[in-house]
Amino acid sequence: MMAQANIIDVSAETFELEVLHYSNRMPVVIDFWAPWCVPCHIQSPKLAKLAEEADGAFRLARINVDEQAKLAEQLKVKNLPTVKAFVDGRIIAEYTGPLSETSLRLFLDRILPQTGSLLLQKGKSLLLHGDYGGAEIALGQYVIESHGDARGLLAYTRALLFLGQAQSALPLLQSFPASPEYHTAQRLRPLAEAIVNFSEVKPDAKDALAPAFEKALQLAGRGDVQLALDGLLFILRKDRDYKNGTAKDLYLGLLEVLSDEHPETRDYREDLNAALF
Repeated sequence: MMAQANIIDVSAETFELEVLHYSNRMPVVIDFWAPWCVPCHIQSPKLAKLAEEADGAFRLARINVDEQAKLAEQLKVKNLPTVKAFVDGRIIAEYTGPLSETSLRLFLDRILPQTGSLLLQKGKSLLLHGDYGGAEIALGQYVIESHGDARGLLAYTRALLFLGQAQSALPLLQSFPASPEYHTAQRLRPLAEAIVNFSEVKPDAKDALAPAFEKALQLAGRGDVQLALDGLLFILRKDRDYKNGTAKDLYLGLLEVLSDEHPETRDYREDLNAALF
């Protein structure tokens, strides 16, 4: 049913609604053909087959240029077969001449959202909505399918830290690949190391802030990022260089776990600046 609903015949009267407006929802591929066009009779069934396989990933709109001559002229169709792809009401790709099924697939690959990219987008969105378990699954799958793409690795380690799994996140951060995300990963690394090594830290009875610091680390270790930030902020307001800057480094690491997309990250950064300066 989905495939049939997304294979339609289009006329000048329905073009604006069924192609231009519809392309805001998903890509629309137009197959320009005519009954006398021999290559069209070969290519059009291939396009229909690919539309059925895509099961709603794009709409295939068919235009008979004999019946819609003015529309074909407006769209500057001069030879057949011609294929044009619309996204957000504009042409983003087009081709004139017969294409093999492999070439048609490559043409579609250029315009369709890729599964991997959608997984990454899904995982990041789930992180923002607090579904850390779901984010871990989506991002873990993306990391596998992308063969360790750095964007996915970074988001995946954030999910692990939110889930209180610093033990699993630390090796990923220690061997993080050279990439634009590398420096962010290195800001997360001290946080993961501090959580993993927390049991080895000996309490200092003379340190009045030690209980608050230990509590903040415990919270961070459980993935209670915002509570841990509040605890470290309390310490930094008392001593901005606490433990030779360790408290500040952990605070910055927690901000990276939260990410700049989180609505409260800016407030936490402003609180940090107020505490330090």
